[in-house]
Amino acid sequence: MTSEYDQVTVFHYAAFRPALHLIILKECFAKEEVFALGLDIGCGTGQSSIALTNFCNQVIGIDPSKEMLQKSIKHPNVEYTHYNQQNFDFSDDFFDIVTLAGSLYYAKSQTLLDEIVRVTKNASKIIVYDFELLLEVILEKLNMGNVPKQELYYDHQVNFDGLNQAHIHLEKGYKDYLSLEISISNLSHLLLSSKTHYHLLLQSFKKENLYIELSQKLYSIFKTENILVDAITYSTVYQNIK
Repeated sequence: MTSEYDQVTVFHYAAFRPALHLIILKECFAKEEVFALGLDIGCGTGQSSIALTNFCNQVIGIDPSKEMLQKSIKHPNVEYTHYNQQNFDFSDDFFDIVTLAGSLYYAKSQTLLDEIVRVTKNASKIIVYDFELLLEVILEKLNMGNVPKQELYYDHQVNFDGLNQAHIHLEKGYKDYLSLEISISNLSHLLLSSKTHYHLLLQSFKKENLYIELSQKLYSIFKTENILVDAITYSTVYQNIK
């Protein structure tokens, strides 16, 4: 996960993330539930951890990127800590719920799953979720529509399939479609938070004014301050059955 971001892309990542975490989490619960302690793996700058506080009294967010954690959003019910991508520094049967928001693609391994099982209590929930913004039309209008697919490949639907799932039970999976209203300013941050998009945009715009020039270009294309962007959300809910 660490290699996907540097100080520049982390700045834009922290500046704007689509407000989808809470929407997705609400869909994952059949009823209103409140947990004592939650773990958010790959918390980034904290948007997913803060969303989880709507269902937990306290949340610990961990991430391998120190740049992300330096930009993390302060919240009274969230504690952030660095994760070395090896064993968790938590005791057995510690958490009531674990979430992985857009992070499992980078971190998926049997070791990770075994550690999640170890640190969660019996019958705890484990939620893997992500969302995909459909930006093809926007990229085409920026003359970026010919980007090789392999450069942008990322599996938004990744879950624990292919691993030994003896200690987890699949409860349900969701896939949903919706539209978001995003300002031109935030859309610029969104595009620049992707390392692939960032370097491609550098070829068209001046580096020192990249954000400003991109915002101006998008406004000249769409002639409005806000545009609708379609999105797909994905989630998989497991239960620990150790």
